[in-house]
Amino acid sequence: MDNKLSLQGEYRFYEDGKEIYRSKNILTKFGKRYITQYLAGQATTNNKDIAVGIGSTVASENNTGLDFEFYRSQVNISSVNIQTSTTSGLSTYGVVYKTTLPVDVSGIVSEIGLFPSVTLGSTDYASKSISTFSDYQQWTNDDGSYSTAVTSPTPRIGANHLSLTAAASNSKQYSSSIDIDINGYSPNDSLTLAYVQSDLNLDYVFVRFYSSSTNYYEIRYSGDPAIGSKIKQLTLNNLYSSGFGAGTPDNSSIIKVSVGAKAKSSGSANVLFDGLRINDEDSFRSDYGLISRSVLTDPITKSIGRQMDIEYRLGLNF
Repeated sequence: MDNKLSLQGEYRFYEDGKEIYRSKNILTKFGKRYITQYLAGQATTNNKDIAVGIGSTVASENNTGLDFEFYRSQVNISSVNIQTSTTSGLSTYGVVYKTTLPVDVSGIVSEIGLFPSVTLGSTDYASKSISTFSDYQQWTNDDGSYSTAVTSPTPRIGANHLSLTAAASNSKQYSSSIDIDINGYSPNDSLTLAYVQSDLNLDYVFVRFYSSSTNYYEIRYSGDPAIGSKIKQLTLNNLYSSGFGAGTPDNSSIIKVSVGAKAKSSGSANVLFDGLRINDEDSFRSDYGLISRSVLTDPITKSIGRQMDIEYRLGLNF
């Protein structure tokens, strides 16, 4: 009988030691190349990370990252698993990677991926989270007032949304003091904003990067003809060259970030902000790319105060 070979991967989720969900994966082009290089002894790192996100686009072998990653955890246990089927006689030779999402992490997990651990070291211009907006009291309006805590609909990241309501034909913003240097990011890199559009009165949402009170860049994401959760991405060219900013901002010395919304004349617009990320798109490291990605058919809520364990099982059947 000819042996049939196949390479299969699956993520498994556990709470209180009990399995609560399984999700098959897609091995990316990079993942297949990485495994080949690993078998040839040419892999640059043996350490792995498992990342979770809130994206929902269909998994593809062309994926290089998650849609919107909100937490990454290093694999703390790896082991070998060998099983033989009593009916088919086929054996599965596999590796199991395990990690834990700690009790202080919360969000709605709708995508998950396996990565080699990133240890670039020389610069700080890798992809990163700018804010999850969960601590709404870090964000103030121009008059110094805070937003209110909003927990419904369930935030996709953290315990609260940052809620903002702009009056008809007006704009409103909330700001936070955040020291960040974006000078090393090129116009081909990107900003990804996750938010909920609550109504059809939204003209656009915007993000501003201030180097002083009068000098800032601005990027705008157009409102949609449908309400609901959004994940929108624009290149930094839309930030640096949009013409919506003011003065002559210094992108190496950003001291404040603002998020806001502009309402149409038809009525007030409400936006619930989930997260903001900056993504290194143009210097993709082929040795640190996404190995495997899975999009969950039924997203899992990771609650604060509860630990969640995750396994990734990759097996070769023959």
